[in-house]
Amino acid sequence: MWYGSSVSKAIFLALVLMVLITGALALRVAWESTPEAEAQGDIQQPGPIQEPGPIQQPGPQQKGGQLMNAGGPADGPIPLMPGGGCPAEFPTERDGACYR
Repeated sequence: MWYGSSVSKAIFLALVLMVLITGALALRVAWESTPEAEAQGDIQQPGPIQEPGPIQQPGPQQKGGQLMNAGGPADGPIPLMPGGGCPAEFPTERDGACYR
């Protein structure tokens, strides 16, 4: 009986050893087939540190330039506010929209 137990332990250890060797070989193949990273030149070089500029204080709003002159009417309509109703700038509600 002692002999059979010894043989089964030896077979078990042989199987464990085969699994470990197979795993090690698989890892080596995977490691060798992975492409190496190439240096990216200027991207990896640190650049000069930019100092923050002066903090701008809010001032009066400027009139819209050409970009804001899209040709639409200046007196509405604008959509209703999320809670319903119209803002003070466009107080007249008509047909689901707000007008001046």
